[in-house]
Amino acid sequence: MPRTRSNPADPQSVTTAAQSRSEDQVHRLRQYLATMSVRTLCFVLAIVTEGWLRWVFAAGAILLPFFAVVAANAVAPRVRGRVRPVVPMRDDTPSLTDRSYVHTPVPYRPDGRDDN
Repeated sequence: MPRTRSNPADPQSVTTAAQSRSEDQVHRLRQYLATMSVRTLCFVLAIVTEGWLRWVFAAGAILLPFFAVVAANAVAPRVRGRVRPVVPMRDDTPSLTDRSYVHTPVPYRPDGRDDN
């Protein structure tokens, strides 16, 4: 198999790889849980507080589920062109041997006899 050499002018970078689907799902789940925790806190504070602050917390408890669901369903788009295929290139560097030697196995005979 021919050896390959990467093009030094155009290296492949691992940082251009897109985020995996499972990592994206975990991120969206954590974001949803954090938003719903804030909603629960707003609900409790709406019961405990009085005056205009109660209505602010009530509005947060009512509106946050909508934003949490919209954010959780917003899947990160797959950006085309960020990940490039790595194409192997032929290495034209001269090798140290000409590879003219071919090993031919000789069967082992315990009596030392040679059929040639």
